[in-house]
Amino acid sequence: MRRLGVAFAIVAAASLAGAVALGAQAPATQAAVPLASGARRQPLLEQQAGGSEEGGARSIRVYRWASPIEPLVRYYIQALDARRDITPDSALQRPGETSRISYHLEFYSFEDECADSGAAAGGQPPPSPPATCKTWRRGKNKARALNFRLGYEVGVWVERTTFRWFSRDSAGAVVRWRAELSDVGLSHDWNHYVPNTQLTVLSEQVKPSVQ
Repeated sequence: MRRLGVAFAIVAAASLAGAVALGAQAPATQAAVPLASGARRQPLLEQQAGGSEEGGARSIRVYRWASPIEPLVRYYIQALDARRDITPDSALQRPGETSRISYHLEFYSFEDECADSGAAAGGQPPPSPPATCKTWRRGKNKARALNFRLGYEVGVWVERTTFRWFSRDSAGAVVRWRAELSDVGLSHDWNHYVPNTQLTVLSEQVKPSVQ
């Protein structure tokens, strides 16, 4: 199983890398956001997330791949020419100008979490002795489920990666962009994993046009 996962990730990384355009300007429209091969758009998930607004004040696109997240993270870091944990500059002067793109990595943790109904955010039980939790999600089960796939580093698996940048459109409006890659293949009980990654691209106008 481990060999199968490693082989899958290597093949996926090789196929994705072939489509990367180096040094590209940050996207200023949804159509300009690069899509790795095999992307499937998810209109229902877009509607569930609030949908887009007429006039371009808010736009959202959701895509999924039957792939582990790590090859897609590497693809988008390269395709977007992103820099880790920088602060994008929103002070854009000219129409068509874009900021540099920042990305932030979040990795899976392997602490046990309470899965009881009513447990506090983050999976921890409400203020009470831990022994009152009846159903636990075990970190060792999560590690076992993820272990077949090649991690970002040895023993380190990506849960989420967020890309952020700004653009100024032709009318002078400043637009804030957020593109989030999420690993959605881990089962709720942490016992099973299937390769499945979601990309959510959200743009929102933060400064109106000067026209």
